[in-house]
Amino acid sequence: MKKFLLAGLVFGGVVFAQPKIEVKDAWVREVPPTSKMSAAYMIIENKGNQPDKLVDAKNNASEITELHETVEGKMRKVKAIEVPANGKTELKPGGLHVMLINLKKPLKEGETVELVLKFEKSGEVKVNAPVKKGMGGHKQGH
Repeated sequence: MKKFLLAGLVFGGVVFAQPKIEVKDAWVREVPPTSKMSAAYMIIENKGNQPDKLVDAKNNASEITELHETVEGKMRKVKAIEVPANGKTELKPGGLHVMLINLKKPLKEGETVELVLKFEKSGEVKVNAPVKKGMGGHKQGH
């Protein structure tokens, strides 16, 4: 009975659309050699018709990776970052970002950090983020 029902759903024209996540303009801030923390920024686009959430991340440059937001000048850890259906979420200085804590070595402009972003519905998305000085084209501070 289960096989028949599944076949009916597939052949009956019912489509379960999955979120389609694309990450653009990813970058990691260069910090002074004495700093043990940095942050990654990017634009996450969801081209699917279901919302999704960034729920975890890891990288090759630090021991700890956390999702953060800045509110009234103070950083705090968040459990997830919402990405609306057919929309985008920008991770930028002064707002949402991915924290890289306990850097394994100083990050220098021109290097690349490998990020693996884990989404609730879309699974893992791998991103190579170049290290950039300053604000990476953004005006607000972190």
